[in-house]
Amino acid sequence: THVSDARANMSVRHPAAFLLESPLKLYRDCIRLADVLAKKQGFPREALRTQVTAPWRRNQREKDPETYMRQRESAVRGLSNYMFYEASKGAMDGAPSFAPEDDEEEAAAK
Repeated sequence: THVSDARANMSVRHPAAFLLESPLKLYRDCIRLADVLAKKQGFPREALRTQVTAPWRRNQREKDPETYMRQRESAVRGLSNYMFYEASKGAMDGAPSFAPEDDEEEAAAK
């Protein structure tokens, strides 16, 4: 059938392929996370940014595709671990880790 042919032709993509294929976006997201952590936890901003920047600078001339893909995957893993941590923290507290929509607040007040 047409549907099974389409499924057979689809290649399995990494869930974070958009980040793995765009190292600049991945780098910027890592820097943003460092800024968020600095503000949220009171760490020196420049120290966290330096920790994020150092491996990127050290490996900027890497030519081996397997090596730089492994490094990008590590960066994605770091971002996703933080997102998971924030989501689970809210779940453990019994409150969502996101801000409720205005409509939800109004409905709860009624």
